[in-house]
Amino acid sequence: MEAEAGEAPALAAQQFERLDQALPELVRQLDAFAPSMVATIARGSSDHAASFAGYLFGLQTGLVTASLPPSLASVYGRDLRLNKALVLAISQSGASPDLVAAAGRAKAAGAFTLGLINQADSALGRAVTRQIETGAGPELAVAATKSFILTLTALVHLVAAWSRNAALRAALEKLPAALEQCVNTDWSAALRLLDGQDDVFVVGRGPHLPVAREFALKLKEVCGIHAEALSAAELLHGPIAIASASLPAIVLAGDEQVRPTIDAAIARLKEAGAPLVLIQAESIQAESADAGLHPGKSQRDIVVIPSTPDPLLQPVIAVQAAYPFFAALARARGLDPDSPPHLRKITRTL
Repeated sequence: MEAEAGEAPALAAQQFERLDQALPELVRQLDAFAPSMVATIARGSSDHAASFAGYLFGLQTGLVTASLPPSLASVYGRDLRLNKALVLAISQSGASPDLVAAAGRAKAAGAFTLGLINQADSALGRAVTRQIETGAGPELAVAATKSFILTLTALVHLVAAWSRNAALRAALEKLPAALEQCVNTDWSAALRLLDGQDDVFVVGRGPHLPVAREFALKLKEVCGIHAEALSAAELLHGPIAIASASLPAIVLAGDEQVRPTIDAAIARLKEAGAPLVLIQAESIQAESADAGLHPGKSQRDIVVIPSTPDPLLQPVIAVQAAYPFFAALARARGLDPDSPPHLRKITRTL
């Protein structure tokens, strides 16, 4: 798991060069199709990537993004009105029958179906109009790492190209160097937080929320910890009622726009006595220190991760930095991070 995660920075650099050449033709096709919405089809980590896509498309193109339940097609045989939709089908293997069925019905309904798939030759790849090969290469560990990172970077590249956002493209070109620095992240505060714990909140908001969900999934499948991912806003709308000294929280700081809600969530968690660790970028850490903010939080409560030139890329850094932590935490709990119980690498659901 750790070795494969460590391959992501170099693979992201290779992907950037490849997609820089391949995407202009796809962008021309998307311009001609002129979708009025985006729909996504995915499961597991790929569905977290799909949620991240929702923020990317909404913020950069103004298009509404909706997640399609694959069972509408695979179980209920329902055709949807998708003739003006860009439908993203996201999968590592491209092998799950429900995703293939949903993508096939969407294409038959007139949608522009685009697969983001790690497996070059797959049933899903044959079912869609076009596909982007994410290029993560073989992934042997059950838990997705580099394939998830390469899906996120492919989505950013697609949206940057389609929205003609030169600044985001330039930031993406610099991302591999920041990903390389993630190996130096000190996770000792989080390891102390979760020592002996079986339950945890993972809190994020905005583009960091899909990554909070990825954190929670890894804590469950790799570390054997029951983790619930929540928007900071949703936490305050009800789940805060069960916060306590026995229910710790991992909090992703997020971007400047969401920070007031994140700070409010931290304050309420502290009132409830919940121990927590805050994950934030070096740039935020420096700003907070200069401004004298969070005087009650010591370095023992903070995990500092590398910064990126564009805030939309910060969630990618967060998850890249966290993968070695999940493996280390699993081993600390007497588990093998490469062999989670009851799981297989490829899951085929109907």
